[in-house]
Amino acid sequence: MQLKISNITNLTDARFFNALGANYLGFCFDSLHANNISIEKAKTIIQWLHNPVVVGEFGLHQSKSEVEYIAQQLELNDIQIPLEHPQMQEFNFEKFLCIDSVSAVYSPQSADFYVVKINESDMDNHDLKNFISNNKVFIEANFSKENIIPIIEKLQPFGIQISCKKEEKTGWSVVDEYAELLDVIGFS
Repeated sequence: MQLKISNITNLTDARFFNALGANYLGFCFDSLHANNISIEKAKTIIQWLHNPVVVGEFGLHQSKSEVEYIAQQLELNDIQIPLEHPQMQEFNFEKFLCIDSVSAVYSPQSADFYVVKINESDMDNHDLKNFISNNKVFIEANFSKENIIPIIEKLQPFGIQISCKKEEKTGWSVVDEYAELLDVIGFS
């Protein structure tokens, strides 16, 4: 199973997940998102990492030219955009499509990967299970040590996405929480 990390905003989280072997490290460049990061800060963090596969995460309002500019500055090959992005078909990147509602699986668009945010009530959704079994889907949920195994066993996704929390103070990260969660699934 693959691991994608989202919303990285600090070096502590980035180095922890990079050392752990996360497959994708996501940095949010959506200025309207609470966990957005500047190009310069992301560059500084990325320089400290060993061969990361960096995913630029963008919002619905960001134009193709803005996404391409940021991607060029950071030499990105992978982007994550919302399913509803108006210029979605025009991007020439490996694409992660972010689906915020399980109902969107009924009319999926072409993508290399999907990120589907789920709730516990979605666990028995037959269409969701079918979508996951036929596509490369990373699921994101309110994972805990108690629920992560049942969610993975029931849905059998290609991977999971974990969203980082913002540092309360510089150097104060919740890597211990992440480590405990990943240890439960044997990703340590």
